Amino acid sequence: MNPMDRRSFLRTTAAAGFALPIASDAFGMDILGVRARIDAGAAGDYAVRAVPLSKVRITDGFWRPRMDANRNVSLDHCLARFDDGGAFSVSKLVEAVAYMVTERPDATLEARADERITQLVASIDQRLEDPAQAVRISGHVLEAGVAYHEATGKRALLDAVLRAADAMDRVYGPGRATYISGHEGLKMGLIELYRATGEQKYWRLAKFFADERGRDDYERTGEYARDRTYAQDHARVVDQDEAVGHAVRATFLYIPMTDIAVLDGSEPYRSAADRIWDDATGRKTYVTGGIGSVRFHEKFGAAYELPNLSAWNETCAAYGNVVWNHRMFMLHRDARYIDVMERVLYNALLVGVSLRGDRFFYQNPLVSYGDYERFEWINVPCCPPNVVRMIASVGEYVYAEGAADDGVYVNLFVDSSAELMAAGAPVTIRQETRYPWDGDVRIHVEPQTPTTFALHVRIPGWTAASVLPGDLYGFVDEAAEPPRLSINGEPQPLRVERGYCRLARTWNPGDVVDLLLPMPVRQVEAHENVADDAGRVALQRGPLVYCAEWPDNDGRALNIVVPQGAALRSEFDADLLEGVQVIRGTVQAITRTASAGVAATVPHELTAIPYFAWANRGMGEMAVWLAREPAIAWLPPVLPPNVARVTTSGGVVKAWTGYNDQNDDLAAVYDGREPLNSADQSHRFFRMRPPVGETAWIRYDFVEPAEIASTRVYWFDDKRFCRMPVWWRISYRRGNEWLPVQERDPYTVVKDGFSSIRFAPVRADAVRIEIEPETVPYASGQIGPPAAMFIAEDIDWRECGVIEWQVT
Repeated sequence: MNPMDRRSFLRTTAAAGFALPIASDAFGMDILGVRARIDAGAAGDYAVRAVPLSKVRITDGFWRPRMDANRNVSLDHCLARFDDGGAFSVSKLVEAVAYMVTERPDATLEARADERITQLVASIDQRLEDPAQAVRISGHVLEAGVAYHEATGKRALLDAVLRAADAMDRVYGPGRATYISGHEGLKMGLIELYRATGEQKYWRLAKFFADERGRDDYERTGEYARDRTYAQDHARVVDQDEAVGHAVRATFLYIPMTDIAVLDGSEPYRSAADRIWDDATGRKTYVTGGIGSVRFHEKFGAAYELPNLSAWNETCAAYGNVVWNHRMFMLHRDARYIDVMERVLYNALLVGVSLRGDRFFYQNPLVSYGDYERFEWINVPCCPPNVVRMIASVGEYVYAEGAADDGVYVNLFVDSSAELMAAGAPVTIRQETRYPWDGDVRIHVEPQTPTTFALHVRIPGWTAASVLPGDLYGFVDEAAEPPRLSINGEPQPLRVERGYCRLARTWNPGDVVDLLLPMPVRQVEAHENVADDAGRVALQRGPLVYCAEWPDNDGRALNIVVPQGAALRSEFDADLLEGVQVIRGTVQAITRTASAGVAATVPHELTAIPYFAWANRGMGEMAVWLAREPAIAWLPPVLPPNVARVTTSGGVVKAWTGYNDQNDDLAAVYDGREPLNSADQSHRFFRMRPPVGETAWIRYDFVEPAEIASTRVYWFDDKRFCRMPVWWRISYRRGNEWLPVQERDPYTVVKDGFSSIRFAPVRADAVRIEIEPETVPYASGQIGPPAAMFIAEDIDWRECGVIEWQVT
């Protein structure tokens, strides 16, 4: 049976509802399935599919070095740190190995994966001693079993996950037991097993698990009971209409929801996926494509709640967002989903790993005060393996093919070649480009014989007015030059439908399409409801978002001002960060004058680098959103007039910077920044954690005794573990004695505003604010402080915070 006959056989059998055997090497080609590689002909499946990785060769000057570092450095780095082979997270690395050996066989790499698979299989079989526990086997393991068999023909892991899936199917389902998971990745794995085997029971079980969400008669415990949005369990999935809860878990639900919309022909699922996507993309996505703006529960915030400093933007969520948007493209055949996918891939995902490949980010803020860096390893090691498997599989996202009348899609511009089928005939598509550094793309169309089909060439939204679909962001300036396209040197009208220029013709060997995508430096503004970006501008060129980082800007980045009309240019710097396109231009910066506390504005030669490349040269300031006016720019604060020093009973001790908990600084209390609200994390704050029986305090010592008569304080409440205080008071020092002030107003604790107090004037050489935090008990097993992880023992937690404290 030749490869095409075999594929037709599998399609016909699946359409007839028969169970399919796992495809073997006897058929002479890859089995179906694996995440984005979805066969166009499967019953009720997507009308387009990604060209599989085995048919794509990446020769790109941008991606090839990253793929090589991923293979030679990142994979080894991660494998060496998973000393427990039974840890299900290692399955992501097994999946990555599958992609790597598909691209280039490597017996040594395969043998290393085999060792881990032996341990994984043992862990699976141990879990299956109680069949009801099969549902606690990660969906990533199921995905890895399919991918590794497809790449190598080896069945050990695949057989183990099939045993697990069959055990699930015997225990759970309509008329049997139910289960509402805290993490939704299982459904992704079950659908992959369906695509590999044709056994419809697997995707139907995935749909059953999805349909059970939102039930009120299911007993939940711990965090899931307290906040059902955390795991998107607050409503039936078909009734959900906004992106909520843990951002990674969310994307791992939205991916199979999109699959089920197609597999079941379900309009309610399709509508829900569309509504959620509109909300996530139009109101809750950072300009880099990152998602998840609130640290507590690593979750989506409210509409337009996009703080830059405390941005969570977990790298795992970027992985899920890439996959989900690719699924949405296959559902709708609309390039706007590829626009989002590309933005995430080049910015929010790629920033998650260092250029060298051995340092990572868990979360990805859009500003740094200089004390956040990449980590070598972390106690929740989910993100590094997700980066590894995404970079290993990036070839899957470049091209797509559909039914004969839909032809071929060029989605990403990557120097590469792909072997695919169009109108039933073999065709090679080959790209030549330096993208994303420039927008010249040459596409060679090479059918074996003249073949009639449509070539869909994506015209990115950023070439015109679209930063992201919707009005969350907009370009300040209009595109100066439209894209241009020609075939064999003949200019063609650029008719764009659903984001593609559809070129339907009879293609001959040697045909060439030339596409020019102009890449001027564009300035971006955020929607007026994004409070943290008010008065600021971001820089973009092509698909890349840029940032200012300290090594290129006289040791600072937060003091830079980009005034309206600033002339910016772009050039390639081969000696910087392994070679990057930079943005340069004369702008402004604020700096201290000889008179302390006075800032002056001076000319500044800006250098901005691609966001993905920051934090490769040590810790220092970084900013994506740059001030328009000097008043918004930032310099480290100086002590208020007549204040000699500021001391405290003790702040939060940060042992390391792998998590983005960089916001704390005692200097925040006198930096003069008016907060947006008590939960404002767009600037710094200061937290204290006194033990039971002790109050917290902050103290100003004066250079000379001063008369004081009022004070006001803005409390910090992070919607997590730092709470509004129970009470507070002011005392002053005269000589060696601390005395309470005689208040003229009652003490109040005000949220989202200043708590003010007037008192009888006193002359003092120091003043102190004393604070009694709320004592909050947390029980073992809860998600609790300090790291928002499941805690091992009961604790009483006392945490309070101050954003600003002013004394008059």
